[in-house]
Amino acid sequence: MKPRIAKSGIAEICCRNISQYLMVLLLPLVVVGGCYWPKIGFTVVGLIALFMIITSRRGRFYCGWLCPMGAFHERILSLFSRKQAIPAFFKTPWFRWGIFVVMMTFMSSRLLVAWSSADALGNVFRTMWMVSVSLAIALGLYFKPRTWCTICPMGLLQGVSSSNTYLLSVDESCIECGKCEKVCPISTYPGAFRVAGGIGQVPSGECLRCSNCIVNCPKDALSFRDLIIDQ
Repeated sequence: MKPRIAKSGIAEICCRNISQYLMVLLLPLVVVGGCYWPKIGFTVVGLIALFMIITSRRGRFYCGWLCPMGAFHERILSLFSRKQAIPAFFKTPWFRWGIFVVMMTFMSSRLLVAWSSADALGNVFRTMWMVSVSLAIALGLYFKPRTWCTICPMGLLQGVSSSNTYLLSVDESCIECGKCEKVCPISTYPGAFRVAGGIGQVPSGECLRCSNCIVNCPKDALSFRDLIIDQ
């Protein structure tokens, strides 16, 4: 697709902004609509099923293009964010898995209590989304808008499930200029994975597959491909 220039001056693939604005509409639908019809919380289950299907072929593509929360942070919260650097420890395995365990334990305990009622179950999923949105907004207002996406349990699950799939690859023409890191919603630096005389690949969980780095790379050194075993 032909890239477009966003108001921020960053080039991005055409229509990605449209898909994100459309998905943002699901946030008020679930959060507000769930007050009157709790079963609408099962929309979250549908989204989980959708991203697991997409993950098998395109990694965290859902995160970069279709996630309602991520879209809200990137398109709307960014207007108010201080955009400070994401803390390095947010990307450490122990912190990410810690958040995952805490969130999943909390959800599981609530699901066990609500198991006998469809309305109660739907409300659990809605509540979990509201908790995530609240935490994400708090982080995104001070740090970069999509800071939550670095520790999101669902993002972690997608990264682990697609460790060999559609990885961001860096060829040796990369000059490590750092522009890719500046345009990445989660501040991933593909240049750090450059391999002299070969192709370096960014770990699946570190890339939203948004393609911002690809269309902004001055050397066309970035692309997507499955895991390269032999170089």
